[in-house]
Amino acid sequence: MIRKYIQVSWYERHFAKKREPKTLRKNLTRVKKYGVRGMSRLLDKEYEKIQSDYVAKSRLNAKYNTLKIRFFFLAVFLIFNGYYLFVKSELFESSTALIVRNIGQTPVSSSLGLSLLGMGNSSQLQDSMIVQEYLESLDMYKQVDKEFHLTQHYKSQAIDFIERLPKDATTEEVLAMYNKHLIIFYDEVSGILHISFLHVNPQQAQKILEFLVNKVDYQINEFNRRKAKKQLSFVEREYEKAKKKMQEAAAKLEAYQNEHLLLDPAAEASSKSGIIAELEAKLTQKKLEYDTKKRYLNSGNFEVIALKNEIKELKKSIEHAKKNLTGSQKNRLNKIVFEYEQLKMQFEFAKEVYKNALLQLETTKIEVAKNDKTLSVVNKPNLPDGYSYPDKPRVFITILILTLLVYGIVTMLGSIIRDHKE
Repeated sequence: MIRKYIQVSWYERHFAKKREPKTLRKNLTRVKKYGVRGMSRLLDKEYEKIQSDYVAKSRLNAKYNTLKIRFFFLAVFLIFNGYYLFVKSELFESSTALIVRNIGQTPVSSSLGLSLLGMGNSSQLQDSMIVQEYLESLDMYKQVDKEFHLTQHYKSQAIDFIERLPKDATTEEVLAMYNKHLIIFYDEVSGILHISFLHVNPQQAQKILEFLVNKVDYQINEFNRRKAKKQLSFVEREYEKAKKKMQEAAAKLEAYQNEHLLLDPAAEASSKSGIIAELEAKLTQKKLEYDTKKRYLNSGNFEVIALKNEIKELKKSIEHAKKNLTGSQKNRLNKIVFEYEQLKMQFEFAKEVYKNALLQLETTKIEVAKNDKTLSVVNKPNLPDGYSYPDKPRVFITILILTLLVYGIVTMLGSIIRDHKE
């Protein structure tokens, strides 16, 4: 009906011998006079005349097809712009900037140059990526949803009907919606992590972002505490083991000294060796004196007998001292010295292990303090005073350009096809 009306109007305006364009008033008069059915019969008769004129028919069909294409692209343009300008939810963006640093990190003079070459602090980059991964995780979303009921919000009337999630949306779909509204960008040059959150309510956007920052700060500190606790607990266990072994070795050494009533068996052995040397020297002297007097005195002389007895006593003393120092006795001094030196060596070794463990413990404490990370907020989450998405002027211009571009391509292809047919 519409097509017949349009083509009959064009035909009478451009191809009929008596050109009397049908105005809207004339058509309304005809409808009143003949009725809708009568008007339809008149259009059918006039349309049959057009079908007999091949040239007019071909041009009218081409013109009508062009009109349909224009109407289609106009409808697409109006629909998309109508959606973005009047239907799509307006989202407010709250933004913040964070930086993760090591407390004990010393700035390098050439760090800026390395950053410009894309070779910035890898530890800082890694920490920032961990923060990003944690913010985008399901665990974080569950905490945010528990506090702000985002799942219910994404399924409510506050979101436009296209973006709105269905009532039976899966967890993955809800998480994807959350990550779509969470914008994270890491600046490799400055090492700053920029975080934004979108919401239809500006106050909610700010509160959610503040909640995320607080959770990240707590998580980083908790991560460092767990890591430091593991490191320190291992070193402290080794330290306690070394301390216990040193105390046991010291107790054994002390018990051995008390058992044999000797403070230092090695010194005692040295002292007895010196006594034996003195006795042997004295024995040699007495033997020489005895041989000398025996030459000119009788064997029964008192001095000769006295020297002889003195030599015997010196030999007994030397023999007794040597038996105490070496021999087959159970408590011989050389055995005591050997056992004492073993215990002393074990004690010295345990003491060195204890010293190293204590040094390692103190070093680990310092390293843990140096490697402790802190989350610095460069700027706090702001309260947006205007929506950020969609950018309506930009969307309007973009849709207009794309529509015209596609329309031009389609029109050009249609012209090429018609030329080939002709």
